[in-house]
Amino acid sequence: MARSVKAPRHKPRLRTELSEADEQRLQEAVALFGLPKAEVVRRLIRASVQAGPALSAENTRAVVELASQVRMVGRNLAQVLKAIHRGQAVRIEDAEPVWRGLHDVIGSINDELTEMTVAYGSKLRREARLALPAEIWDEELT
Repeated sequence: MARSVKAPRHKPRLRTELSEADEQRLQEAVALFGLPKAEVVRRLIRASVQAGPALSAENTRAVVELASQVRMVGRNLAQVLKAIHRGQAVRIEDAEPVWRGLHDVIGSINDELTEMTVAYGSKLRREARLALPAEIWDEELT
């Protein structure tokens, strides 16, 4: 009578090296979500595919527009610096509205980029079922 020998099941494995900073982040995720390292990584891999690209087509267009605005701010700053070097700069009191305007534009660009990246991070965590308690609470309210 022949005895059947079942071959051991082979599961694909991943072995990777992490920087100290990435290892620290992984440890923080493990502590935050109360899951083993492998499960955190598996969920993030699955979620990255389910959540789709980091930027939607709409967000990509917004980033292109924001990059254009950043270039305009840079050109304005370069012009101001050239005027200062030539000794043609206006008094600080006269230039204050320009600086405030530049500050406001930079602030709005930062706010838009932050909104896009925070929204994607929340989406990725939801897809990975790694939502933080505050995000879970927000979802229940909507």
